[in-house]
Amino acid sequence: MRLGHFVIRHVIQKKISLQVQTINEINPSQVYEILFADEAKLYNLQVKFIINNNRLEIEFPSTSTSNYIRSVIECEEIIKRNENTIDDSDQTNLWFSLEALPFDQEIVRGCGLQYSSGDLRGKILPMWVSEWYHDLLCPNDNINPNVRPSSHTTYHPQPMFHSSRGYTFCAYGSAYAQFDFSDEKFHHFHFAAIPYRLELSLNGPSPISHLYLPLPEWIYDGIILSVQGGTDVIDQKLRRMHECGTRIAGIWVQDWCGKRITSFGKRVFWNWQWNESWYPNLKEKIIEWQRDYNGCRFLAYINPYIAVDGSLFKEANEKDFLVKRFDCKNTVYIIDFGEFNGVIIDLTNPQAFEWYKNIIRTNLIDLGISGWMADFGEYLPCDVRVHANISGSLIHNLWPILWARCNYEAIRDAGKLNEVIFFMRSGYLNVQRFCSLFWTGDQSVDFSHHAGLSAGIRSCLSLSLSNVLSVHTDIGGYFSRTNGRTREVLLRWCEMATFNIVMRTHEGNRPTSNIQFDNDKICIEFFARMSRIHAYLKPYSRYVVQKAYEQQQSCIIPHTELQYFFGHDLLIAPVVESNVNKWKVSIPDGQWIHIWTNKIFEKNQYEIDAPIGQPPVFYRSTTEWKSLFQQLKDL
Repeated sequence: MRLGHFVIRHVIQKKISLQVQTINEINPSQVYEILFADEAKLYNLQVKFIINNNRLEIEFPSTSTSNYIRSVIECEEIIKRNENTIDDSDQTNLWFSLEALPFDQEIVRGCGLQYSSGDLRGKILPMWVSEWYHDLLCPNDNINPNVRPSSHTTYHPQPMFHSSRGYTFCAYGSAYAQFDFSDEKFHHFHFAAIPYRLELSLNGPSPISHLYLPLPEWIYDGIILSVQGGTDVIDQKLRRMHECGTRIAGIWVQDWCGKRITSFGKRVFWNWQWNESWYPNLKEKIIEWQRDYNGCRFLAYINPYIAVDGSLFKEANEKDFLVKRFDCKNTVYIIDFGEFNGVIIDLTNPQAFEWYKNIIRTNLIDLGISGWMADFGEYLPCDVRVHANISGSLIHNLWPILWARCNYEAIRDAGKLNEVIFFMRSGYLNVQRFCSLFWTGDQSVDFSHHAGLSAGIRSCLSLSLSNVLSVHTDIGGYFSRTNGRTREVLLRWCEMATFNIVMRTHEGNRPTSNIQFDNDKICIEFFARMSRIHAYLKPYSRYVVQKAYEQQQSCIIPHTELQYFFGHDLLIAPVVESNVNKWKVSIPDGQWIHIWTNKIFEKNQYEIDAPIGQPPVFYRSTTEWKSLFQQLKDL
């Protein structure tokens, strides 16, 4: 099968049906041991069923490997393993089913970052951390039809879903899994290795962790502008946007460590050291920009891989900190990342983990950098040899958690948890223990329903159901091959991003082909105005975050497939098509007031005037924030 950039050989030799043989009551009405076996009694599986406060936990027999996986997903400390630790993983496949209602009587949502419609019924979803596949990224004529990727690949799967029948299901394990909601009578599940636990909870919150990390105060102060090209370019752009009244929370500078040009577009040089020729006196300039532009912070870029033509590779290789090939014990695994080669830091090696933490702390935090995109996390192949001596197929889905933990601990150890933030696109179960901010990856720079602005909104709402604190998109999208980003796409995307916790632009993989925030007077004034609205909402945004902490939910809540609540009191209905000045809006229960006209709307479907600059946004008539919302139209 093909999953994004991975072709996986998965051979099933035999599929055996197991039946209940014995039930042993350990604790009356609470704990049962149940023995399953096949008819010939050749295969058996003993499972513990635990019933506790409307929750069913199914515990499978543990091994040292499953205990390590559990420690990565759930524990404060990761169990130490090394290359001599026995790999006792039993990669026996598991299939089971849950009874379903007909398609028109049950809705299923969740499963992490999903780009299709909110209801997952009718779909088959791979639980495998991977590059998101869509036709614009991977044209059909370039892919062998025998290994065509699933259209539901994702950077951030969560093996968890919510049913409208009133229950939440979650599977704890790290092997490839498939959640099949295509059957009208049953939900079918396949795991390439038995999970260590399954959980089913009734009418309650998700069973996964809700330990959200703090957000720094400056994140609410305006827009984060993506700029590249050196110190002089940043000076020019900051001065111009500031003079037009733009509220700038930060500048995000991907090429702080240099760049390379490939046929795909502009790429960052993966050697995580400040490039002094591009950014002379950067530490002093960071202080200057923060002083002169109302606290403007400097954000950067990093990922868990390093380029073989950079200085960090030599050091990591000499210290034996790199992932190896499975078929050759002492050979470093080198990956072609598109006209340049990179290697993988072995995050299962405690010494390598500490070394990379120190790289982040020394080369980013100590430089004065206040945040960064912690990119990737999904590119660990299966045919690898890692320090923990666990199969690549079992460690692959854990890689984003290890990567998030590495970033988190670097910030924690620097004593900067209230000042410094990072954001990720990749993820897996419980990754939000270490990362509060996510973005939805590489949308196309257009209005396409399956890959553009609409996909960005759907994926935000999908991930919000997995209880991440905050999720956002690149304003204007990221990816293009031939057609660049138009002004209309950029401005409509900006409208949507204004009403969220994080408002951040991206130049895209082909910056010169795309309209940018400072492309002309129209764009500059538009972004300046919307940034002021975003900053003016700071008291409400802080309140939304506080309630999200208390109520264990995300800052945005789905209303329809493409409309959502920002907190409890704002309803957002983004315009996601070109050449329209009116937009259909579904108003929920209660009275809602249109922020641009003060007109009152009650539950119904309406066609609302929506010229560029006035996206359909409404506030609840009973809100305590009414006076704040009433001022937005005059900013």
